[in-house]
Amino acid sequence: MKAVSLLKDSRIDALNVLIEIEVGEYAALAKEITSNNKFQRKQIKSSKTVYALLKQDLMRQCVIPPIVLALTSGSGGFHEDSNLEEFEKFLNENKGHLVILDGLQRTYTILDLLSDLEVVKDEDSLRLVRSNKIRVEIYVGLDRLGILYRMLTLNTGQTPMSLRQQIEILYLDYIDTVIEGVELIREADGKTASRLSQYNFKDVVEGFNAYLDRDELPIEKADILENINSLEKLSKENQEAELFEVYLITWNTFVAKVNELCGDHSLSESYLEDNSSPFGKNILQVFKKPQAMSGFGAAVGKMIDFKMIYSFQDVKTAISDLNINDPNELLEEINNTLSWIKDNAKKIGNAQRSYFQFFFRDLFNKESDSYKDLLLSTKSALRKYQSQNM
Repeated sequence: MKAVSLLKDSRIDALNVLIEIEVGEYAALAKEITSNNKFQRKQIKSSKTVYALLKQDLMRQCVIPPIVLALTSGSGGFHEDSNLEEFEKFLNENKGHLVILDGLQRTYTILDLLSDLEVVKDEDSLRLVRSNKIRVEIYVGLDRLGILYRMLTLNTGQTPMSLRQQIEILYLDYIDTVIEGVELIREADGKTASRLSQYNFKDVVEGFNAYLDRDELPIEKADILENINSLEKLSKENQEAELFEVYLITWNTFVAKVNELCGDHSLSESYLEDNSSPFGKNILQVFKKPQAMSGFGAAVGKMIDFKMIYSFQDVKTAISDLNINDPNELLEEINNTLSWIKDNAKKIGNAQRSYFQFFFRDLFNKESDSYKDLLLSTKSALRKYQSQNM
């Protein structure tokens, strides 16, 4: 390994070090990165892709495009005035903080090729490939915002990250945080958020993003960079983590309250005979959907901006006084409303989010006739949705 140059990236406040490294030495690093790091995506397997051809090129000592890594902010001690000759020692001491920003599929291809050659015991080819040199760029000192920013702005070639992966990286710090008994579940966990106080991680962060943006519509790929800017501002105010926790605790308080009020009430068999695909058969199914979470986040954000409330604490105070006279009537009214929206809206998911935004604004607005009344809020929200969209 040889470090050959160093540049400062002022946008993300990090150093970029270019190294030349033998394939065998890089493969040893890569095995640790791909097995231990939460940021990394899965391998894409297809014999017909360019990665199959890349194996042949590596056998012919082809020069492949540079792979881009990052040493996260957990690794300190290497600075702009540091000696490049010391970088190899620094890298080995901090390799547990490495992530791959660009070149993950190339990395998997290298590991697969070396494994194939070991299986067939082709020592000559194995020696040739392992000694081949590649270029690797390493960013030093990135925080998670910097990591995502560079992932989005780099040319990721044939396999760009999905929106879900981008969102999970943006908020990944929270997945291991215990917040008043709430369990956040990622798609990769293979579990279902079916119990009280269990939520899909992606749904929760979409709801939080709706609060930040004051917009209930789902986040788009083009908006991720703008969302990074919003989070950077929150970080400067030193309140990002606390705000996320307050948002999640308030939402969980609401879900627990309506579950307490409705108990085990579900839609009746006679109702289901006429409506075989309801939005939610019980109150948890209704309010654990992402449409409801996003509507909640956007509603609270807008109410704070309009000074209708001053904080999440005002919402929690109202939640404690929520009332339901007839849980069955509430369930049927919500499902009838959302069924009507399904039949009349062009973009059903967006329309449902907008409806829930009106619902929560009426529910928590002291000036509303339906303040703290779930059934009246259900009806008034539909009228407001219709007046703005029909």
